[in-house]
Amino acid sequence: MTAPDRSPSSAAPPMTSRIVGVDLARFVAIVGMMAAHLIVPLGSDASASTIDRLLGKLVGATVSSTSATTFAVLGGVSLVLLTRSMRDTSTRRMLLRIAVRGILISLIGTLLLPLDGPISVVLTFYGVAMIIAAPALLLPSWAVATIAGALWMFGGALNAHLRATLAATPQLPATDPAVAAARGLRDLLITGHYPAITWVAYMLAGILIARLLLKARADGTLRSVCTRLAVAGLAVYLLVTVGGRIVRMRPGWFGLPDVGERMLSSGFGAPLGADLWMLLVPTPHSGNPADMLRTIAGACFVIGLLVAVFDTRPHRLRFVWESIRAAGAAPLTIYTTHVVATAALYHLAVQAAVDTVSPSLPWYGRGTAIFLVQLAAVLLIGVVLAALRRRGPLEAMLAWLSGAGGSRRSALPDAEVAAARR
Repeated sequence: MTAPDRSPSSAAPPMTSRIVGVDLARFVAIVGMMAAHLIVPLGSDASASTIDRLLGKLVGATVSSTSATTFAVLGGVSLVLLTRSMRDTSTRRMLLRIAVRGILISLIGTLLLPLDGPISVVLTFYGVAMIIAAPALLLPSWAVATIAGALWMFGGALNAHLRATLAATPQLPATDPAVAAARGLRDLLITGHYPAITWVAYMLAGILIARLLLKARADGTLRSVCTRLAVAGLAVYLLVTVGGRIVRMRPGWFGLPDVGERMLSSGFGAPLGADLWMLLVPTPHSGNPADMLRTIAGACFVIGLLVAVFDTRPHRLRFVWESIRAAGAAPLTIYTTHVVATAALYHLAVQAAVDTVSPSLPWYGRGTAIFLVQLAAVLLIGVVLAALRRRGPLEAMLAWLSGAGGSRRSALPDAEVAAARR
């Protein structure tokens, strides 16, 4: 076999260093979610300008669903990278620490719900999916891929069938605490906006991507692997996206009913229905096979591109890039701040619109201007964290409460340990 190229241009960075591209991908995902929350509503706002409506539709067609799912895929990547700091931790303790992190993240999400803002908070679902996905760290990659594939193929259909059944069945009143708890659990696992049956699959894909990156970095082939990952991801993303647009504009060509904008509007966590074609059209936020293929491909493109650019050759980040990386390394702090600020400003904007009898919200309620203001605030947080060389406050709290720390021996599978130590 040909020995891997160990020239300076392809030499693997030390295994103890962060994967900068992953932090930058988190930044891109969070900013994408901010754009989805603040700009996409303009696309259906009759009082918005033509440019704002077009911008809202453009953001909705590109990053509206991909950003949140990229965040989920990066959750799986983070699980693998997190466990590298638990080197002398037993398997049971490793899973316990991840479970504590997941519970704390879910608790933060639950505490944000009473704000009653315009954002569907993802953190409660994210924490539950993290807990469920964590045992996959102990499995070989073929087993992880098999489980992810099963969830990809059948999760959306199960979700759609269950929702159809519930819609046709009389429901008990939610005033009963037991009924309310059962419904809450059902929403977290299957029928919610970001159900675990979908998000666990995204995290499992992230686990596989992280293992691929670690092995490639250890082998000195990171640039080649990431380039192929980015190119393949972009190709699949464009193919499925364009295919979906063609089906939407010409459903008769494929013998499908014309359901209008509903075909490519948000599925709010589930496919349009249980019919086969509804599982094969890339309806955003639906968790059907086409939507998941498209969004995982988009995540592969973002991660592959940024890791290829920033992690395949030794260099020192300039402060501007280090600030962006620091913001990306504090996703919980950034996301929580965004949710709180958006909810507060939205309520103020609604009250102002009522007081002035205005048909539209003030600029700080939603739109491009408030998006840019919040983006500037995110960058400022990154500058502060980079200057102080600190992690985000919520990330530091999670690390302290969950007991995550450095160690010598890994609780990961032997193959992954070997890849990380080479």
